[in-house]
Amino acid sequence: MKLFLILAFILSANCLFAQQSNEKIITKDTINLRGLIYGVDGKPATGIFIESTQLDLEHNAYPIYTQTDTNGYFELKGAKPLDTLRILNPGYRIDAQYMNRGSRYMVIYLPPAKVYDLNSQNPIEVKALRKYPKLTQNFKTSIDIFSGCILSIDQIAVFPGDKNNFINYIQKRLNYPEAAILHSVEGTVEIAFTVERDGSLKDFKILKGIGYDCEQQLIRILKNSPKWRPEIVAGRPSISYQTVSVKFSLTDN
Repeated sequence: MKLFLILAFILSANCLFAQQSNEKIITKDTINLRGLIYGVDGKPATGIFIESTQLDLEHNAYPIYTQTDTNGYFELKGAKPLDTLRILNPGYRIDAQYMNRGSRYMVIYLPPAKVYDLNSQNPIEVKALRKYPKLTQNFKTSIDIFSGCILSIDQIAVFPGDKNNFINYIQKRLNYPEAAILHSVEGTVEIAFTVERDGSLKDFKILKGIGYDCEQQLIRILKNSPKWRPEIVAGRPSISYQTVSVKFSLTDN
């Protein structure tokens, strides 16, 4: 019986040693990085993700990350002393990169998002025959312009095929609204929208409008658009912003 117990102990010890010898020990030079992130409006940016190029210690496969609290504060434990930090969050539509060169405390101000103007200098034109003599009209215009940059853009977002295919897609589907013709309404409509990482279009916003269903008709067509090829930033799909312009014109013959 004693001999059996001794053999069992030796066998279990060998198994334990074999398991331990197969384990991989990971050693990394890391720091705990703290800081604050502010939005374009200067207010603390809540819920922003900060991702390090450092991989996790448990699996050594996934980038470590953290998230800002309601005060814009974050603490990234185990980051590299020299690191490229990726800042992203769908709510802010930001996907940018920042270099940390050994700092243990950072204050980051998010840039405004880059907007790609597709054709404001040469808007798509929709024409219809005027029903009444031309009168002087006054229209209210709402304009909200975005500007800024996103780093390391490899490829901008594009409609399947190219920009000309997108213009043809709009022209084939857009009609001059009857109410706009009856009220002799003319002018340029400009719509901003977001191209998501999966190529879908969302967050439509009227930058210039003339009413009488002109801008709503354009938005309906954009909502039914095929998926785009998304913007590529640093080798990864990224959210991007576009504007499209359409000129509604009435003719006398």
